Amino acid sequence: MAQGLPQYGDAMNDDSEALPGTEEQLQVDAQALRGLAHPLRARILDELALNGPATATLLGRRLGESSGATSYHLRQLSRYGFIGDEPGRAGGRERWWRIRPGGWRMRGHEFLSRPETRAVVQGVLGRYYQQRQERFERWTASVSQTPDAPAVRRWKDAATDSTSHVRMTPEETVEFAEALHGFLRSQAERLRDRTPETHPGTESVELQVNLFPVLPEAEED
Repeated sequence: MAQGLPQYGDAMNDDSEALPGTEEQLQVDAQALRGLAHPLRARILDELALNGPATATLLGRRLGESSGATSYHLRQLSRYGFIGDEPGRAGGRERWWRIRPGGWRMRGHEFLSRPETRAVVQGVLGRYYQQRQERFERWTASVSQTPDAPAVRRWKDAATDSTSHVRMTPEETVEFAEALHGFLRSQAERLRDRTPETHPGTESVELQVNLFPVLPEAEED
């Protein structure tokens, strides 16, 4: 699911969060999946993905929550392996957290097929896709409603979206996806560990990728 970034795969078999680094990737099991179920934890991961490392106090301020609440949920996310300490910032009054550099991978199709995990993964994936769609809709609304705003004018020619269709077998699709993710990782590695403080003038840029078959049954429905 999402930063280290997530945002950067497909949530049904999500690779996206692995893009910022090459460290070992976390395979989300049923227990870790439940660790993602709380809505505030999803918001915390989103915030860490978009704006980089932060403390419980900073996150509480940004999210409108108490530092006690964000501190508790940060510890839970750390327990399940989704976040860890920010190197170079240990020993201060507050603990700095960052997204797991290696990211994580979730087999959503497998969880959806199990009665004991179906409801949890439906909730997790529902929020994931909803947040992803809302971010894109906010951008397109900004372009149409405030086209002369300085930030919109600066970014509107850089942003892009596209849809492509090509005929492939499932095996070719896996090969295609692996090549695509490899390219994305190599490009993201060059920009790794940037923050608003170290690189002023940059923004968090989100790449959304869906790769799926358009089945005849679906077309008929």
